[in-house]
Amino acid sequence: MQPLRSMLFTPGHRRDLIVKAIASGTDAVIVDLEDAVALEAKTTARELLSDLPESHVPLYVRTNGPTTDMMWDDVVAAGRAGVAGIMIPKAEHADLIKELDGALTALERVAGHEHGSVEIIPLIESGLGSRNTYDMAIASDRVECIMFGGGEQGDLVADLGCEWTPEGTGLMYTRSQVLASARAAGIQHPFEAVFMDFRNLEALRVETELARRLGYVGKVAIHPAQVAVINEVFTPAPEVVAYQRKVLEAFEQAEAEGSASIAVDGKMVDYAVARVARTVIARAEAAERASARQNQETP
Repeated sequence: MQPLRSMLFTPGHRRDLIVKAIASGTDAVIVDLEDAVALEAKTTARELLSDLPESHVPLYVRTNGPTTDMMWDDVVAAGRAGVAGIMIPKAEHADLIKELDGALTALERVAGHEHGSVEIIPLIESGLGSRNTYDMAIASDRVECIMFGGGEQGDLVADLGCEWTPEGTGLMYTRSQVLASARAAGIQHPFEAVFMDFRNLEALRVETELARRLGYVGKVAIHPAQVAVINEVFTPAPEVVAYQRKVLEAFEQAEAEGSASIAVDGKMVDYAVARVARTVIARAEAAERASARQNQETP
C-alpha cells in the first residue's frame, strides 16, 4: 500500500460522484457499496464496479457487511474490477480475512491480475473487532491497513456504550488499543475512519490531530470539504521536516564516524530518534508525491 493521508467515501451507485471524488484532492477514493447505497440500488452499485472511471488515485471498495448476504457478491465484483483493495465493515474474525485472501487469489488468477494486488482493509467497528485486531492484521499479507471506525453515533460507539466527543475521551482506550495492535502486527498504515459532521471543520481538525498524535497516519473523509484539513494535518510541516533532516544528517555522520549517540540542539539523538526522523521525512516525501499527482490532473 502506498502511503496515504486521506481517503474519501463516495456512493457506489453514482458514477458522477465517483468522478468528482477522484478530482477532490484526496489521496484515495473508497467506492461505498454499504451505508451510502440504499437497498434497491445495491445491485446497480455492484455492477458499476465493472466500469469505474479512470483514476490517478487508488480506488478501494467498501463491501456490505459479513453478516449480510451481499458481501461475497461485492467481493467478486471488486476482485474482477481489479481495484486497489476492499474494505470489510464490522470486521471481527481472522478466519474471514483468510477466506477473503483465498477468494481474492482465485479472482486475481481468473482475471489475469497480479497475485496479491487487491488489499484487504478490516474496518474495526465493535468491541470484539478491537480485541481481535492483531489476529486479523496477521491473517493475510494483503492486510496493510487497519481502519479504526470511531465515528459519532456509529457502530463502535453504540457497541461500547461510550460518549463520543471530538476530543476522543470516550474512545481513547479503544482507539489506542487498535493502533497498538496494528503496530504490533507490523501494519504501517493505521487509519482513522470518518468524522460525521462535515460542516464542522474545526472539530474535524481536533479529532484528526488527536489521531495523528496517537500514531495514525491518515483519515477517511465523507465530504470533499474535509479532505484539505485531513491532508494538512497529516502532512509534516516544513519546519518539522527541516529539523528532522538536520537530526538525521547529524546522526548518520556520527554513525559513520563510529558513534550512535549524539546531541543535536541540546537533545540526545540515537537510533530510535533517527528512526522517527526517517518516518517523518518519508511521510513528507509521500505527501509531496501525492500533491504532484493531483496537480498533474488539475486542468
